[in-house]
Amino acid sequence: MTDTSAQIAAFKAAAGTSYDPALPINGAFVTYIKPLVGTDVAGFFLQAEATGPAMFVAVDPGTLQVGDRVNLSVSGATVLSGQNKAATTISGLTVVSQFHPVRNLNTATPAGLVVDQSSAPTTELLDKADTYFATIARMSGTLNGASATSGTGHVAFTFRTAGINNANLKLRVTEDIAADLGLVDTCAVTLAAGPLWKFTSTATPPVTTLQPSAYFTTDLTGITCPAPTLTGAIATSLTEVKVSFSRPVDAASLTNVPAQFTFTNGIQAQSATVSGKDVYVKTTEQVAGTDYAVSATTSVKDTVGGAVVIPNTASFKGFRVGAVLRITEVQPSASNNLDLVELQVLTGGTTAGIQLLQDVNSPVTLATMPDVAVAAGDIIVVHIASTTDSETTSKNQFPTSSTPANYDTAWDFKGGATGITFSSRVILVRNAQDQIQDAVPFTRNSGTPPAAFPGNLQAIQAAGQWLPADCGGALCSTTTTPTAAAVSADWTTLPTSNATPASPSIRRVSTTDTNTKDDWAVGASSWGVANP
Repeated sequence: MTDTSAQIAAFKAAAGTSYDPALPINGAFVTYIKPLVGTDVAGFFLQAEATGPAMFVAVDPGTLQVGDRVNLSVSGATVLSGQNKAATTISGLTVVSQFHPVRNLNTATPAGLVVDQSSAPTTELLDKADTYFATIARMSGTLNGASATSGTGHVAFTFRTAGINNANLKLRVTEDIAADLGLVDTCAVTLAAGPLWKFTSTATPPVTTLQPSAYFTTDLTGITCPAPTLTGAIATSLTEVKVSFSRPVDAASLTNVPAQFTFTNGIQAQSATVSGKDVYVKTTEQVAGTDYAVSATTSVKDTVGGAVVIPNTASFKGFRVGAVLRITEVQPSASNNLDLVELQVLTGGTTAGIQLLQDVNSPVTLATMPDVAVAAGDIIVVHIASTTDSETTSKNQFPTSSTPANYDTAWDFKGGATGITFSSRVILVRNAQDQIQDAVPFTRNSGTPPAAFPGNLQAIQAAGQWLPADCGGALCSTTTTPTAAAVSADWTTLPTSNATPASPSIRRVSTTDTNTKDDWAVGASSWGVANP
């Protein structure tokens, strides 16, 4: 062990969080710069040898760069993510040299500090997580299962490697990286060079997960995922069509839009812009209500280079004016996800392409509305996880007499399979142009609220859909005055489970929409009729 490694080891072993005299760290290499994301602090990682040990400095890295060799002294520390000691008070930070090839593999020429841990077994990495904490590593593997929230602004996937098949190995990335690259179950990924973080729970006994981490898209290479398909299309104006795919689209792959997107019935593509999984294609003028179809060629690719495969065609109708909807009643805790959401039509038009969502950031689609011409004043009841088709011809197409769950005074629409999560959540409506028509934050004042809730509230406040616009001049959070929960509609007293349509719901009680919590209250349900 070098003198520098011994100094890092001494810091990790030192008792307490305050050191006088300060602990020296001389000649350590900066291996990774960690930006501020959500509630995770910014900082930088230090290491001297490929075998470790390594440490995290929770201090603004300023102008430091990966490959710098530095001297510093540590006089204060804190504990992050359960058991991770991190330096927080430093002095004498000096860059003594630069441009060291630390991101090279330790077996390369010139040798770096990165060790390929892809074949390391559980008995090594997971059982010795503290030993490997903060070291820089390469790891190749496959994402196993859906992502899960891993702190504000982060998600994590179980990461199956050649050496480990264990749920306590997680690839942790920012929400933006996961969305931009379309990371999903079965994607194969290589973390080229990233720090090994760890998280220790407060459970009894505590559980530690090792988290190879990425904060930049360039950290991840060799990505292969399920091929993209064309999932739908809808006209957003007489000269624009939103074409939706199963994966985020690479704008750079759209090099000849008229040839890459072809339409039936005489319209032609002219240009296109990309927004995540959606491509907005400018067209020659459509005829309102006319049937069209659009096809995408294999030259359209996702953000990891995957080419579009069949199904690559979708039908749509020429643009018609869309309806404007407002949420009026919600029941989030029915058995078997049979939750209900009621909406009122403010402006008549088609409901095609309108989505009912849970949360703004990393949204869950609760329902995608069918193509129905509705009139102002009409009521829509969305039946999540329903087995009955949507009514598209009349409000009593599937009458209560034969379909007891339906309401003859309302359009009964079939929702998706995923129910509402009965915690602190935002329920919102987006039109086919992705504009928010209505949004309501609901809070449950029991248990631990989702870390993402304040950010979702802030998003609808910024969109002008909720008041107050902030919390005492600051972005609403769990610690502001008032808190994020205090400005939201409170549905805490609803049944916690197994609710039925006859159970209490949360519904509008104000004759005007003030976009505040005072518009809402828990009380007797009134599905299928206007509220209040």
